[in-house]
Amino acid sequence: MIGQKRLGAGISLLLLLTGDAMAAAGPVHAASAATISCTGWSYTTYSPGMTNTVRPLIVSVDGDLGLVDEHSPTGTCLAAGTAATAGERDTTALLTLGCNQLLTESGVETVAWNDGQTTSFQFTATVAHTAAAVVLTETGTVTSGEFLGEHIVETFTAPNISFLACATPAGVTSLNYATVLTILPA
Repeated sequence: MIGQKRLGAGISLLLLLTGDAMAAAGPVHAASAATISCTGWSYTTYSPGMTNTVRPLIVSVDGDLGLVDEHSPTGTCLAAGTAATAGERDTTALLTLGCNQLLTESGVETVAWNDGQTTSFQFTATVAHTAAAVVLTETGTVTSGEFLGEHIVETFTAPNISFLACATPAGVTSLNYATVLTILPA
């Protein structure tokens, strides 16, 4: 039961990111051998709080890679062959979610980099439960923008304790997922 709750909350972030599929991608660039690996945070809020009951929620994500702000206490990017040193993914969507939903998702995500470029990629997602955390992993290929044609892996990790409020009337109102994104030549 707790595993299902964690899965639903992890999937909720994934669903929000798939909502980004309609976002416009930046201009298409030629494939390159540039690489980037970033750490950061994806602060996600749910209104009303996400509970075990599937219902419409307003879900907002403040996704920061290589940036530090009030919800992103640390973050770095190591890059080669690109001017990008940080990226963001900020979005809000109305989604129908519940903590104990069991879903398999795929979609498109877009990251806006601080060099003025964007990266859009198609992904498939898997969820793993460890003794301490829920880990959502997206893998895919960059379909437009900077890093075109390259392979991408992005992970979102939240501690299990963050999902305990799923069983309360107020539910989970926010989660801060530690995020790691790596883009390498295919």
